[in-house]
Amino acid sequence: MSRAARWWVVFGVCNVIVALALIWTTQVVVDLERRERQARAETDYQQSLRLAMWRMDSWLAVLFAREAARPGTGYLSLDPAPDYIDLRFEIGADNRIASAQESLDSWRGHLDPAAVHAAIAAADSLVDNKLADPEQDLSQLLMTQNEFDARVACAVPRPADEDRAGRQVVAWLDPPDHAREPALAFLRRTGSDSGPIVQGFVLDWPRLHDRLLLEIRDLFPEAGLERVAANEPVDPLGRGLANIPVTLVAAAQPMGQATAFTAGRTALAVAWLAAIMAAIAVGVTLRKSIDLGERRRRFVSAVTHELRTPLTTFQMYSEMLADGLVTTEDRRMEYLRTLREESKRLSAMVSNVLTHARLEERGGSHRYESMNLNMLLTRLNPSLERRVASTPMALEVEIDGPGDTPLSVDAEAIGQILGNLVDNAAKYANRTASPTIHLGAAAVNGSLVMTVRDHGPGIPHELARAVFDPFERGGRDPADPVPGVGLGLALARGLARDMGGELTLDSPQDGGARFRLELPATAKT
Repeated sequence: MSRAARWWVVFGVCNVIVALALIWTTQVVVDLERRERQARAETDYQQSLRLAMWRMDSWLAVLFAREAARPGTGYLSLDPAPDYIDLRFEIGADNRIASAQESLDSWRGHLDPAAVHAAIAAADSLVDNKLADPEQDLSQLLMTQNEFDARVACAVPRPADEDRAGRQVVAWLDPPDHAREPALAFLRRTGSDSGPIVQGFVLDWPRLHDRLLLEIRDLFPEAGLERVAANEPVDPLGRGLANIPVTLVAAAQPMGQATAFTAGRTALAVAWLAAIMAAIAVGVTLRKSIDLGERRRRFVSAVTHELRTPLTTFQMYSEMLADGLVTTEDRRMEYLRTLREESKRLSAMVSNVLTHARLEERGGSHRYESMNLNMLLTRLNPSLERRVASTPMALEVEIDGPGDTPLSVDAEAIGQILGNLVDNAAKYANRTASPTIHLGAAAVNGSLVMTVRDHGPGIPHELARAVFDPFERGGRDPADPVPGVGLGLALARGLARDMGGELTLDSPQDGGARFRLELPATAKT
């Protein structure tokens, strides 16, 4: 595994660890928010439940307080029964049932004296348990989850140590045959000369049921009331009414949907965004660092390869000349010319490297001159001809349009660009059937357009962008016998862009490569 691959593996593992940590954190935060919503919904439900119970018990307390205040004497001869009361009755000491209303016969089966006394005894036991501690703090009861104790304490009007006479209870009375619905009856004991008697009334439960639910319709629209037998325990959730033995049946409201942007989710979004941006930044930095390292490796490899040939030539030829091994003048002049050409090549390579470094660091400095197109080509043509003189290539120069178009350009920088393009064409296209390099020039719409065309093997489409990268030789190995460090095209494009222009590559249909240089016809400001 290469060093770059190892760095990418480490980077990927770090990203996975960070992502897993953020996923775990996200799950924890979402779960906490869900629990918070659930707790809030439960709290709202309990508050609504307490309010509903207090409303119904308060309404019943007014009704029962009015009836409890009626005197025992003449109980049956009072005004007709108000709403929600079907029958007012009295059970004497001899267990005879009396009533001033004609509906007594329809309720006689429910008013069995033994069942009535048993219901009173069961209700007394419940109330005694609730009033066992007369010193209890009502405000403390209100703070508890179960409100039933507090509502019972408010509903029973007499303390525990008072005589049972006069205490009122509400109980369900079952018919003997169980063929009819139970009756909800208000009962109280009172005394007379003949002994204890029971007075009370039977409630119109369907109407009372609807009236109680009307009190809480805004809180629980779908609520209901269910009967509670005397021997059943008190509802642990506090849903039992204190005044009558019924339980409120009200489903909890569904948990509300989470809002789109809570504090926790906003923090998570910021954390995710920061992690993603950090990963992108680190990835870009890592890629640039790896690319820089790769470029340095290619540079060292290319420069080392390119320096080896001229340095070897310098050493060998200089030693032969110094040791007098070259005896003929012609041979000596040949060696000197070779040394001169190698020194020029070495100087050009060093100049390209320094120019590229200067462009990357702060941009180049240009010396613009006023001239026309003919003057520019006249100045550049000799140096370009010399570049192809030692190769089988021929250079053809063609001007498209008038040659006297005025220009303000840096002729030296343009010469360096064209020199690199002609050098590449001479090196890579010199074994074709048409060994010609075409140089075209034209002034078009305020721009100087120059093309360099060869008929060589061309550049593959997948390498069309890579060839402009520094030290990139179009997929060639550094040990390729064709000299070069892969800096010419990168330098040429850098110079073109530094002057406000562009250098692009075209792929003609008939093969070869064509580079198009476009520069402003006037000096860049």
